[in-house]
This record gives sequence, C-alpha cells and structure tokens, in this order.
Amino acid sequence: MRCLNNSEVPGYTAKRADIASNEYSERVASAVMDAVDKMPVAYRELVNEYGYVDVYRAWKRGLTPAQIKQRAVNGTFQLS
Repeated sequence: MRCLNNSEVPGYTAKRADIASNEYSERVASAVMDAVDKMPVAYRELVNEYGYVDVYRAWKRGLTPAQIKQRAVNGTFQLS
C-alpha cells in the first residue's frame, strides 16, 4: 500500500530550512507576506492576532472580520 504522505513513512523527517536562510525567505516568508499584503486591510490586521493560515481560510470562506472575532477563543477561532 502506498503512503498518502511522507509523514506516514516510518523514520521520515521533512527537510527544514533554517529561518535565517535565503531558502526559507524565498520559499516561505516572501510567499506568505505577499499573500497577506493582498488581503483586505481588516483581515490583515487580524493576521497578527490569529495567524495567517486561519485568517486566510476564514476570509476565503466568506467570514467577516467581526465573525472571526466573535469565534475567537483563547487567541484562536473555530471555522466550523
């Protein structure tokens, strides 16, 4: 049986780029910052509180900034 992802392969450890490296900057940091910059201002402000991934997913699902804040519990919020 084929594993669906590498995390299911015994002994597999994903390659990690050092946060201070150019590789991390090019592949991760720049891409995330570019995506955040393209979000409406009200959502960009929420990224600092709740994180990029959760806010981006909520924005794409049509939640308003007020709805995101209403769902917030202990610094995070539930999409469902």
